[in-house]
Amino acid sequence: MNVFALFSFISFILFFQAGVYFLYKDRRNLLNRVFVLLSFLFALYALSYNLFFDAKTLDEVYLYDRIASPGWIFFPVVSIWFAIVLTKNKSYIIRLICYLFLLPTAFYSLYVALTDLESVKLFYFQNENWFYTPYDHTFAYMIFIVYLIVSVLVMYFVLIGWFYSAENNRQKMQAKIMLAALSLFFVLTSITNLVLPVIQLDFLPALAPINALTLIGGMFLTLVLHQKVYIAPEHIYNLIHLHVKEFVFMLDKDLKIFSANQYSLRQLKYNPYDLQKKDPNLFFSDFNMILQAVQKMSKRDDSPQIRMDLLARDGKSIPVLLSVIKVRNSYQKVEGYALVCTNYRQKLQLKEEIAERVRTEKNLYQIRKELEYLVKKRTHELQEASQRLQQEVVERKRAEQQIKADLEQKIELVQEVHHRVKNNIQMIISLINMLCSHPVIDGQTSDHLRDIAEKVRYISRIHEDFYASPHLSRIAFSPYLKKTIGELYSNFGYSSEIVFKLNIADEYLEINQAIPLGIIFNELLVNALKHAFAYETIPDEKSVIRVEFFKRNGIVTMLVIDNGIGLPSGFSLANSGNVGLKLVRILTKDHLRGIVESSVNHGTRFKVTFDENQIT
Repeated sequence: MNVFALFSFISFILFFQAGVYFLYKDRRNLLNRVFVLLSFLFALYALSYNLFFDAKTLDEVYLYDRIASPGWIFFPVVSIWFAIVLTKNKSYIIRLICYLFLLPTAFYSLYVALTDLESVKLFYFQNENWFYTPYDHTFAYMIFIVYLIVSVLVMYFVLIGWFYSAENNRQKMQAKIMLAALSLFFVLTSITNLVLPVIQLDFLPALAPINALTLIGGMFLTLVLHQKVYIAPEHIYNLIHLHVKEFVFMLDKDLKIFSANQYSLRQLKYNPYDLQKKDPNLFFSDFNMILQAVQKMSKRDDSPQIRMDLLARDGKSIPVLLSVIKVRNSYQKVEGYALVCTNYRQKLQLKEEIAERVRTEKNLYQIRKELEYLVKKRTHELQEASQRLQQEVVERKRAEQQIKADLEQKIELVQEVHHRVKNNIQMIISLINMLCSHPVIDGQTSDHLRDIAEKVRYISRIHEDFYASPHLSRIAFSPYLKKTIGELYSNFGYSSEIVFKLNIADEYLEINQAIPLGIIFNELLVNALKHAFAYETIPDEKSVIRVEFFKRNGIVTMLVIDNGIGLPSGFSLANSGNVGLKLVRILTKDHLRGIVESSVNHGTRFKVTFDENQIT
C-alpha cells in the first residue's frame, strides 16, 4: 500500500471514531451534531484519498476525487458553522456572508466537481504518486480559492472575537486551541494543496485529509477537555421528581403541600391535585409533629428525624423516618420546606437482612471449620501416601541399581565368553596350520586346510567385530559391508581396477542374524573376486561388482552381482562342489531360514533373502 494511502486510511479511522464518539455521547447537543457532520465529511475525504493514492488509472483518480468532493468542498462552511455554534456568535453580517456567498459557492463547486472536474484539475502520475495541476485561469477554480480564503477569514474573525470577549479562562483556552489548530491546518494545506500544485513541484501530493487531523484534533480537544457541563436547577428538580425512590413532599411558607415526587404519588395512590385540595392529616399520621419541628428550626436548616406513618388512599400505612429541610432562594430567604421521608419498613427489612447475614456468616464459619478439618485430614493422608511413594521410589532405585549391577556382571561374563571363544578359535586355526605342515598331508589337502583356516579366521574376525558393538540386539550392518569390501579388495590386490557400485541402506540386525549374513557376504564377495574376472574381459567394458542391502516390510535382502564370466554351464547351487557356496547355502537355510538364489545374465547374480521375524 502507498504510504500516503496508509496515512489517509488512518486519518479516516480517527475521523470516523471521533464522529461516532460524540454522536453517542450527546446527539441532542447541536455543537456535537455539527462536529459529527464535519468529522464524517473528513472521513469521506480521507477514505476516498486512500483509494486515490492506490489508483491504477486516470479514470479511477477522477472517480475517487469526485467521491471525495463533498468533503473537500463543504468542510470550510461546516467549520464556520461549528465556530458559530461554539462561540454563540449572533453576527448578522457573518450569517449573511454564509447564506449569500459561501453556501451557493459550495454547491456550485460541488456541481462542477461532479460534472466537469477535468476542467478544474489535471491529474498526472509522478514519483510513484498522483499529483494535480489546477487550471487557475478558470472561473470555477478562482471562485473556489476565494471561497476558501473567505471561509478562513470568517473563522479567524469569529474565534479572535470570542477570545477577546471570553468570560473566563476556560473560554480563552478553547479559543487558543481552535486558533492554533486552524492556523496549523491552513498553513499545511496551503502548501500541499495550493502552492505545490501551482508551481508543479512534485514533492508532496495533496494531503488535506491528513492535515485535517490538526483541525479535528483541536475541535475534539475543545469539546472533550475544556467543555464544562452545567446542571440547571430544573434538571435537579426533574431528577428528584421523576427518579428518586424516596418520599419527597414540597411545602410552601404556609406549610401547605403543593407538590410531591412521582414515587410518593404512586405509593400513596394520589394524584397531584389531591395534595393541594385535601387536609395534610390525610397523608400524615400526625401533621402537628411536623408543625412543631418547623417551629423549632429557627436557627437550623433541617430537623431531627421524626418517626411517623404515611397514609395511603387504600388505608395502608407506611412507617417512615421524616426530616424537614428549609428551601432557600439565591438571597437565602426561606421559600418553603421539603419533607424527605425514608421508608422505615425498609430499614426494618434491612435489619432483618443484616441479622440473616450474621447467621449465614456463622454457618459459613462453621462450614469453614469443618472444611479446614477435612483439609487437614486429607493433607495427613496425602503426606502418608507421599511417604509410601518415596519408599517405593527408594526401593525401585535399589532394584534398578541391582539390575544395573547384574547387567554389568553379565556384560563382563559375555566379554569373558567372547574372549574364550576367540582364544578357542585361535587354537583351532593353529591346529589347522599344524596339519598343513604335517608330512602325511599332501599339497592339495594342505590347500584345503589353509582355505578352512582362512574361513575360521574370517568367522573369528566377524565374531570380534559384532560382539564389540555396545548393543548386540542392534548391529549396524552397512558399515560392516563397506569395511569388508575394502579389506577383501586390498587383500586380493588386483592389477586391473574393479568398480564397486553400492546401494546399501542403514539397517540394523540382531547378532544371530548379522554373523551368518556376514559370513555369507564374505563368501559371495570372495567368490566374485576370485572367479568373476579370472580371464581378460572386453577392453571397453569395466569390471563391476554391485552390492545391494535393504529391508522392506521385515524382509531382509542382500545381492552380490558382477559382470564377469558367469557360472559354468549346468551350475546348480544345491550340487555345487565349492565349499564356500555350500557354506552359503547351509547358513542361509539352517541359520537364517531364508533363500539363496543364483542366476547368470551377463555375469553372476546371488540374492539372499530372509524374514527377520522368523529367526529365534
